[in-house]
Amino acid sequence: MASRVWFRALLTVGGIMGAALVMRYTIVPSEEQMLSRISPELRAEYERNKGKRRDAHEEIMKRIMEDSKSDKPIWLAAAASERSKDNDDPKAK
Repeated sequence: MASRVWFRALLTVGGIMGAALVMRYTIVPSEEQMLSRISPELRAEYERNKGKRRDAHEEIMKRIMEDSKSDKPIWLAAAASERSKDNDDPKAK
């Protein structure tokens, strides 16, 4: 009896997860579909700013990788890295 309940529970959870995946792939548009739906002005602005966003993301990932090499916990290493970055950056003042 208990195994039957577990089987039904697993089948129900699997069905819900499967339905969620199907809905996600049918409802959520891809990046290309989103770009084709927006106005040409917004698309041009998106393309202009794409490089800036990519550079910012790469900078963040580089800092995360450097901070992860420390023996300190990541939140302390990131805080120390942020303080040293603020001291080195004349724009931050």
